[in-house]
Amino acid sequence: MIETRELSKSFSAPAGEIKVLRGIDLSVASGEMVAVMGSSGVGKSTLLHILGTLDRPTSGAVFYDGAEVSAMSQQELTSFRNSTIGFVFQFHHLLPEFTAVENVMMPSLIAGPPESIVARERARTLLEELGLGHRVAHRPGELSGGEQQRVAVARSLILNPAVVLADEPTGNLDTTIGNELFDLLVKINKVRGTTFVIATHNEALARRCHRVLQMVDGQIL
Repeated sequence: MIETRELSKSFSAPAGEIKVLRGIDLSVASGEMVAVMGSSGVGKSTLLHILGTLDRPTSGAVFYDGAEVSAMSQQELTSFRNSTIGFVFQFHHLLPEFTAVENVMMPSLIAGPPESIVARERARTLLEELGLGHRVAHRPGELSGGEQQRVAVARSLILNPAVVLADEPTGNLDTTIGNELFDLLVKINKVRGTTFVIATHNEALARRCHRVLQMVDGQIL
């Protein structure tokens, strides 16, 4: 489903060029759950941002189902991203003034139809599936950290993405709550067949994925 070829990313700095990704070749099959591990600064987040079309590579290419998305225009990328990719980050990035159900339905409203009543019902159903049916009217400040992250997971699923990219989704949670959240990701993968690429420092959780990719100095071993 996802393929990269000679993927590289560099940034300019006063001290010179910083090479973050150094010629990464990888492939992820549809329905696969892949963990990306490595110490801080090796390029895990940068890789996910490029896979998610939030950033462009300095060189190399990204393909989804054989189509080179790294060559698309910005407008094409936005449409592709909204219809294909969901995101979960370490920090939930929920909008504090909106309720849980409103936060979940937000991507649907941005994308356009369905009508808001349909989007709300879809968001409510997702929250119920993730054990938050009793919290739909609560704002983020009234939810625990684990509940907030489950709302973020529901938001990532609202448009039925083919793939979810998760950057340290349990990194801000304690062990018990982190394990419960990962249980949900595994369940979603099994039941829905959603593809997951997950950057994590947690080796125990990574071993629950189908495959673990180890990153060192901007490369995958």
